[in-house]
Amino acid sequence: MAFFPSSSSSLPEISPPSSPTSASSLEFPVLPVAALKSKIIQKIQENRVTLIIGETGCGKSSQVPQFLLEENMEPIVCTQPRRFAVVAVTRMVAKARKCEVGGEVGYHIGHSRVYSERSKIVFKTAGVMLEEMLEKGLNALKYKVIILDEVHERSVESDLLLVCVKQYLLKKTDLRVVLMSATADIARYREYFRDLARGERVELLAIPSSGQDTIYQRKVSYIEQVAELLNMESEETALKCCSGPSPWAVAADIEPEMYQLILNLIIYIHKNEMDIEKGILVFLPTYYALEQQWRLLKRFYETFKVHILHRSIDTEQALNAMKICKSHRKVILATNIAESSVTIPMVGYVIDSCRSLQVFWDNNRKKDSAELVWVSKSQADQRRGRTGRTCDGHVYRLVKRSFYSQLKDYEPPAILRLSLRQQVLLLCCAKSKAINDPKVLLRKALDPPEPEVVEDALSLLVDNHALQKVSPRSRYEPTFYGRLLASFSLSFDASILIIKFGAIGMLREGIVLGILMDMEPQPILRPFGQENLFMKYIDDFLSGDSRTTGLSGRKEVICMANACAFQFWQRAFKDKHRLEHLRQLFKLDDRKDREIVLPNIEEEWCLFHNLLQSSLNQVAESYDEVLDSLHRYRPQFLATSSGIPSCYNTNEYQHKCHLDCEQYLDADALDMNYKLREQGSETRKCISVPFLGHNESFAHNVAQNLASVVKEMRSQCSSAVSGKNDLMVDGNWHSTREASLCKFFLKGTCNRGPHCSFSHSSTAKRPECRFFFSLQGCRNGDSCMFSHDSVPSAYSGVLSSLCLPENAAADMWSLLQWFPVPYHGCILILDDNDLYFSSHLARFYAPSSIISTTSLRDESTLDQLPTGVRILWGHSHPYNTILSKTAGSSVPWDEVKCVLWFPKFEAEHKEGDRSMVQTFFEYFAIRILGDALYEATVIITMNNIRFSHLQVEKLARECCFFLNDSFLFDEQNLGELFDEVRARKPMVQSRPVSYVFSLHPPVVVQPGDFATLLNQNVNNVV
Repeated sequence: MAFFPSSSSSLPEISPPSSPTSASSLEFPVLPVAALKSKIIQKIQENRVTLIIGETGCGKSSQVPQFLLEENMEPIVCTQPRRFAVVAVTRMVAKARKCEVGGEVGYHIGHSRVYSERSKIVFKTAGVMLEEMLEKGLNALKYKVIILDEVHERSVESDLLLVCVKQYLLKKTDLRVVLMSATADIARYREYFRDLARGERVELLAIPSSGQDTIYQRKVSYIEQVAELLNMESEETALKCCSGPSPWAVAADIEPEMYQLILNLIIYIHKNEMDIEKGILVFLPTYYALEQQWRLLKRFYETFKVHILHRSIDTEQALNAMKICKSHRKVILATNIAESSVTIPMVGYVIDSCRSLQVFWDNNRKKDSAELVWVSKSQADQRRGRTGRTCDGHVYRLVKRSFYSQLKDYEPPAILRLSLRQQVLLLCCAKSKAINDPKVLLRKALDPPEPEVVEDALSLLVDNHALQKVSPRSRYEPTFYGRLLASFSLSFDASILIIKFGAIGMLREGIVLGILMDMEPQPILRPFGQENLFMKYIDDFLSGDSRTTGLSGRKEVICMANACAFQFWQRAFKDKHRLEHLRQLFKLDDRKDREIVLPNIEEEWCLFHNLLQSSLNQVAESYDEVLDSLHRYRPQFLATSSGIPSCYNTNEYQHKCHLDCEQYLDADALDMNYKLREQGSETRKCISVPFLGHNESFAHNVAQNLASVVKEMRSQCSSAVSGKNDLMVDGNWHSTREASLCKFFLKGTCNRGPHCSFSHSSTAKRPECRFFFSLQGCRNGDSCMFSHDSVPSAYSGVLSSLCLPENAAADMWSLLQWFPVPYHGCILILDDNDLYFSSHLARFYAPSSIISTTSLRDESTLDQLPTGVRILWGHSHPYNTILSKTAGSSVPWDEVKCVLWFPKFEAEHKEGDRSMVQTFFEYFAIRILGDALYEATVIITMNNIRFSHLQVEKLARECCFFLNDSFLFDEQNLGELFDEVRARKPMVQSRPVSYVFSLHPPVVVQPGDFATLLNQNVNNVV
């Protein structure tokens, strides 16, 4: 008789253990690795490459970096395969060392950098470390020790990082490399590094687990034993989990009965394990599988506390799984994100479905795809290692023992499964010649990809104009376009999308969309297991008919909705905060309190509107990094792309929150509102939907362009190039072919016969496949009845002509056109101490319309004064001019229409320079708001690389200033800038540029609001 629970009431009450020696109290137990501390340090000091093999849970990841730090072998970098592992291990080490994360111990994942110059141990993903090495070459190896943890995990980034490290070891003899794993193929790694130098070898250290009291017992059972436990027939149970005799004979699909079997096993464990602190970790391969299992567990909410570990779940929420629960049995549903590196306290049981999701390049769909596969024995051993760390453990593998014995020893490396176009481009752009030839370097990989794969990637990049060959015998060299794509630290498709949006004048919108294409989790909350609620949240931000926007894929719709959510956050929350920040400049005593309270206010506001604060901030950080790269390279389209996002063109936009209490009908709903739910059974939500309101036209316009750009990108991926018989007439494409094939005729259901307006010929052009031209692609490949042929695009010609470096000559009229008509306003030149720029400008513009400030007290030290220019003496600094009434003559602000500033920077003093620019924007925003000078523009002239390094556009935006225009400064006619910054990257030019800003205050600014503050507090601003 099968064990089958019916409700939570059938489960027994289990009390928390009363023993004072519970494992949960042992926060930092002595681990097996500690016994070999001296030997580990000695071997690493003596050998350039050391391989440490030790059981999962022995302490390698957290202890080895600390051993080295105690021997002053810092700085140390340690790579992990996944972001979750990076954050979790960083926090564990920081807690052990009793320091704040970001201090002595820090981390770097994606665009999030939480470390400082004084950090001695930095944890990074392999991808981040690889990018750093490609960008900086040997300069990236400032670390004394590089620890590559979990080297058995063979991602493309991990394999490329390994081969790059090996090449640099040949040049840098003082570097120490440590490879760590529990299940790595020892012989292969020793063989791989054997040719470093004569007499050198890879030192092997094995951490013994036998005889150690701190290693708990692990028992492994298979489906036969599970059937016995649940009183089920063994063969019948096995068929529910794997219907074939071997992994080669059966697909790794999951049948619905398997979820019920896992539930039965969880209930059995709960009834028979009296220590409620012992949690259960269930490995499932996909988000869908996690949802199915969670739905079965929902009705037992009084017994189980369920946690989800998946890349789409916010890291902070995922880390809740690390907490020991004493009131409920903790059940963790996880994909392979929890497979290695991470110790989850008090996991007593692991249920392993023995399945994984494997990504591969799908040549039919022209994109990366995924399929379910059986895990390798190495993966299964890693999963087994998640238990038996802080308590005795039991592993249940849901396959037969005989089936398990036929699994592969190791999973195939990703470098043999994927298209390498992104990696090949990055290698070609690498700084060091030792690694910038992908054909040569990839042959040196631990598992070299087929030469045809590398050639295909190179050909695709040449077709996309990212690479070029000067001569048949030369190397592939990156073009300006290729280097620009590689600089974004995004996927290949996301980078191309940004460039295409830039080519049509919507650069800022394209940056947000490109970032969101790669991002998990995205800003809009996705309540786990509640897809209908999630789609309601999507509709709250993106209302409208997809037929009018052309968005054909679900991924595009979700991406577009999240872009709208980001803009909504900027306008409805951040703009108000920016205004409040300006008000607080007058209130020194309240500023620290305000800085403490704001994050809590923002988190609550985000929850009111079903948004994830951490994701919004991550988009903002990535947005600024992409912008900084564009300002360094300065492609031609940058000058035509307004810095004012489209959503700001609707000036009347205003959102007023109306909060209503939302009762939780689902008591175990897994959403992000943990903090609010802990306070009660209900939470407040804003019901003023749709949230974008007046900006629907903006969203519709961007969505239409997104649909067109995605279609163009997918067309370029197609191997069949059409359009040979198409003609351009009056700017429009016209086909000279016969009518398209009738889709009803293809299905045999057309009843119009010869009167049908579509063709019934088998050679006719097929209707376009809407799925192929979406981000998810068409799964039917060549068997699809619809066309996958590429189509002409309005953006093709635009892209090739505009994705070039800025090459226009500097023209003074680009600057002068922003000046007011003489005698109808004046320009104010700030801090022109020797009146150098004033003298030059007076030659081309009416001197009587120029007001200049200088720190000089009088004209005694000057040889000559510019004739007709009004000079304000004794203004020692721009801030003094903008707000103070005491320094010299006051500025006639009612006449000022344009303000020019040529800031002078101190060498190698980045933070001081940033503070100077930030203060300038803060004070000038107060002046404009106080005197209602909304027509005034601000023009700052400085070196473009310095502009990028200081993130000036971000500093301006935080004070409600947006970039209107930028152009080369004409030094020949208007004076030399004397602000030289050396370009450190190929194709990046160091040039003087004028940046034009204008203030766009939120609608919430009340007339006279800042005027009162300005009059009351002038001269007292901090």
